[in-house]
Amino acid sequence: MAKVTGLGGVFLKSTGDHKKLLDWYRDILGLDVSEYGINFLYPNQFTLITFDDRESAKTTLNFTVDHLEDFMETMVNKSVKVIQEIKTYEYGKFAQIEDVLGNVVELWEPYEEVYKEMVRKEVEDASVLKDYNQSK
Repeated sequence: MAKVTGLGGVFLKSTGDHKKLLDWYRDILGLDVSEYGINFLYPNQFTLITFDDRESAKTTLNFTVDHLEDFMETMVNKSVKVIQEIKTYEYGKFAQIEDVLGNVVELWEPYEEVYKEMVRKEVEDASVLKDYNQSK
């Protein structure tokens, strides 16, 4: 039976200067950041914390699952409201459901190696850009 395997991310509605906020998390807490947010490659390799100031933004929990098609079938059988059917990207498959209070819950079956390599590159690119901007 398909199951949740971990926390994939937390997407927080926020206001203010996101670059300044991400710089703080990188510089003060020593976290890896990219333009998308805070990334954990080890040990929680799939956890991303993103800040979003769009008016339409909602706080969203993202859970990794081991087999998204089976998991979604179970959700439908339990009469869970499906917000977004399965979409496939190079780094995994995603779907969204609604919890009992109307909150968005995103489900993600990651393509592990592709995702890890993508995040490594994003973090490296963000570090290079930071170094470049500081040298000016």
